[in-house]
Amino acid sequence: MKKCSFHDVLVLLLFATAGIGYAARIPPAWLNAVVAIGHADVGPSGPPTWVTEASGFFYGYLVQDDPDPAKRSYQVFLITNRHVIANRVQVEIRLNPKKTSDQGESFTLPMIDAATGRPAWFAHKDSGIDVAGALINWQLLLDRGIDVEFLCSDTNAADTAKMKDIGVSAGDGIFVIGFPMNLAGNQRNYAIVRPGAIARITDLIESAATKLMIDSHVFPGNSGGPVILEPAVMSISGTKNNNTAYLIGIATDYIPYIDVAVSPQTQRARVTFEENSGLAEVVPVDRINEAIKAWRDSIPANPPAPLKAAPAKP
Repeated sequence: MKKCSFHDVLVLLLFATAGIGYAARIPPAWLNAVVAIGHADVGPSGPPTWVTEASGFFYGYLVQDDPDPAKRSYQVFLITNRHVIANRVQVEIRLNPKKTSDQGESFTLPMIDAATGRPAWFAHKDSGIDVAGALINWQLLLDRGIDVEFLCSDTNAADTAKMKDIGVSAGDGIFVIGFPMNLAGNQRNYAIVRPGAIARITDLIESAATKLMIDSHVFPGNSGGPVILEPAVMSISGTKNNNTAYLIGIATDYIPYIDVAVSPQTQRARVTFEENSGLAEVVPVDRINEAIKAWRDSIPANPPAPLKAAPAKP
């Protein structure tokens, strides 16, 4: 049997990647589904400055299926973390108009629906699950000329069962999309995409955990942003090869590394340091669907009619 030399390996790698150098790993339209959550800071002089505090994304929950994708109906929700909306009287978001020369436009989502007196926001029934959402008037955004998309629950998202079916495992690539450290853009939203990898997922698939773990730097401002499974270019022989990007969950927070400075004289802890370990937790899509279903089950018998809208472009 002929052995493969270093030169052979290099040639094979170059050949395998030559045709994908310009291939997008994330559908470009998906960036328009990511939302900057924050507030307009009015200074003593000059125009207001937008301050981004967290991230979110638009998620289309399938409510009427049809073989023809154009005839499917979705309710569109703004999804983020529970802790992002805690103790707020309203949530302010900024979105981009389709005209690229126009500045980002702010919209306010109250915590209470003035028309019905009911909460406009909902959260997962388990207080330990960091998921919250609000139904969005999608047609209003379209009528205002906002450049938006939503991620479809049926075609763009992979819950735990789907991830198991397509063979997602530790080491698979992911992207975290959001607005860390107030880096959203001065005039318009420009989402930051950071690469990473799934660090641990077997415990989630085996129902031994409620979250998965990723190896990617997550900072304040990333909370509530989507985590996207990177399409695989190649796979190990005997394993499944997934060539589709999927939403797999919501970024919550980084896992801190705690270090303690000890006094050499007393041998007692004097100062505690907390650092970003580079690991972060992700709430899977399953919890989003559970929260939405529970909300839909709790609303009156005649819920708002689902908005008919085209899904995000693949």
